Amino acid sequence: MQAFYNRIVTFIVLNRLLIGVLFGVPFMLFGFFTELAIMGWEGSVLADSWIRLLSALGVSVFLLPYIWMSNDYYDAPFDRLDEKKRELNYFCKTNIQKKPILAFSLLLTPIIISLVFSFINGIESVFLWGIILIVGHFYNAPPIRFKERLFFDFFTHGLYASGLFFLLGGVVLTSISQLLQQPIFLLLFVFSIIDGSWIQFSAQLKDYEIDKIGKQKTTSILIGKNSSLILLQGLVCSMLLILPLYLIINTTLRKFFPDYLILFALIISIISIILYIKQLYMVREDFMKIRKMSGWVRRHFVYSFGIIAVLFINCPFG
Repeated sequence: MQAFYNRIVTFIVLNRLLIGVLFGVPFMLFGFFTELAIMGWEGSVLADSWIRLLSALGVSVFLLPYIWMSNDYYDAPFDRLDEKKRELNYFCKTNIQKKPILAFSLLLTPIIISLVFSFINGIESVFLWGIILIVGHFYNAPPIRFKERLFFDFFTHGLYASGLFFLLGGVVLTSISQLLQQPIFLLLFVFSIIDGSWIQFSAQLKDYEIDKIGKQKTTSILIGKNSSLILLQGLVCSMLLILPLYLIINTTLRKFFPDYLILFALIISIISIILYIKQLYMVREDFMKIRKMSGWVRRHFVYSFGIIAVLFINCPFG
């Protein structure tokens, strides 16, 4: 019995908790600090919400592992076609149908832990927990299986793996209704969804050949490799255009900087897009180089813009 539970703990901790740390936690903290900045960095607010912040961290760490494990479960027939994926997917190496208790324990444990944490934050946190769980589950599971629905695959991934965790971070400090009335928060919420969509679509392109062999109906398979690369670039370009939109709606910054700063930012964004597309054109025949180059642009832009955007929501200049 002890060996049985050791296998569960090892699988969850070593293979899937890292997913929550890499995806759920950063986006939740992004939403939290965005709202804290909108509220003027009030120390009293932070002091009153530290327990709720810790509980949101707990939800972020434990909820995504279930979704990724359900992905492993439903994708096991496809992952067996690839040696690397076969080694990483526990369900490819174990006849799980003959071990229902093990399967049930693996999938149920992170759900229960994340639900307990969400109750600490109140009903709205539980509501978001439920939406993330439902969208994430049916992203993988039939009969809906969003990951094999045209365009729904990367959009729903952006919703459950990033956007809703961003919203969860904001809920730590205020209500959903208040968050939906804040243009900057909504803009960065959309930004998070786009970023999460890019992450999934990039991974989908990496698995293009395996998905094709497995006859999976992902967007990249349905629209073809060339159209997929254009879509991947479009997601990056849309994130590059967020900067001027951010400056337009950031009234605090506009009080301090002259109006031509917005025009300057728009020009910089357009130049960045042109340079990005030009670089991709030079390697247009190399599928993986295009994907890696897009990843480099996305990583540097997302990290830098995310930090700068939060710091200047309520800048000290105004």
